[in-house]
Amino acid sequence: MPTSKITPTPEDGPRIFACSVIAGGAGKTQDVINLAVEAALRGHSVAVGDFDPQRTASHILGYQDPPPSQPTIFDVLQGNCQLEEAVVPARYRIGEGEEDSAFRPIPNLDLILGTPQMADAEVNLGLDPGGVLWLQNVLDTQVPEGRWDIMLFDCGPTLGILLLSIAMTGPEVIGCVADEFKYIIGLQDLEDTLEKGARKFRRFGFKTEVQHILATNIPLDAKGNVRRSGGAVADDAIKAIRGNPDWEGKLLPIIRRKQRFKDTIVTQRPLRYLDPRNEALEDIAAVADALGIQRLNSTRRR
Repeated sequence: MPTSKITPTPEDGPRIFACSVIAGGAGKTQDVINLAVEAALRGHSVAVGDFDPQRTASHILGYQDPPPSQPTIFDVLQGNCQLEEAVVPARYRIGEGEEDSAFRPIPNLDLILGTPQMADAEVNLGLDPGGVLWLQNVLDTQVPEGRWDIMLFDCGPTLGILLLSIAMTGPEVIGCVADEFKYIIGLQDLEDTLEKGARKFRRFGFKTEVQHILATNIPLDAKGNVRRSGGAVADDAIKAIRGNPDWEGKLLPIIRRKQRFKDTIVTQRPLRYLDPRNEALEDIAAVADALGIQRLNSTRRR
């Protein structure tokens, strides 16, 4: 059974998760979106922050391209607007076109809009002597108390100052891996980067580490075991995690391989609304349980 460490919700702010992967294609963004939807349906007020220049999270949640006048997270980074101005209601597609009528809002779920301009974030933050403190300052000064219960940050596949700025907020870092051994190498690189950040910025309160490991797109049998016939490499990758005493206790419930996950990008519909009977939703719910995201007695609907 997974024994991934659970951190209680802070009394003075939202519980923050930062999902990171160094090699693309692990299913990180789909995991972020579907976990956010699960938490929102459990009654929590949730925000997804799209920090990845590919902005797939924004696309799935109903925004192919923001209107020209709509600020994004990059505008917040540049100091051109407040965070709240870059927040839009998350939604899923129910019809054709880009009009608001083609989408339906997802209760309790907000999106901090992403943009391809985030590819320039490293340069912008690198030129700012206090760049590593950028996001912490934004959350401290621009997020009203009680605005969100949970924030999930979809990080890009980089190991630079943007990642360290996100890590400076003290999130629970979820290292995402998939069915290839390159993700195991990437997980070690992620840990090494956070360790270097802790040594360099300890005086600023940096103490973030990888607290959870989420394996996705893994072939499982009916009993939840890795099917070696479905991929020996996947089996070896999971064995590498379970065989590492520093990683084994951080492993969350595995999310099984399902084609419908990829379809969420094309359809702009999270799995809950695309295929509500999909077995992988049981895995998402198990991850939420393991993270201690409880069902609230009275759900808030916006």
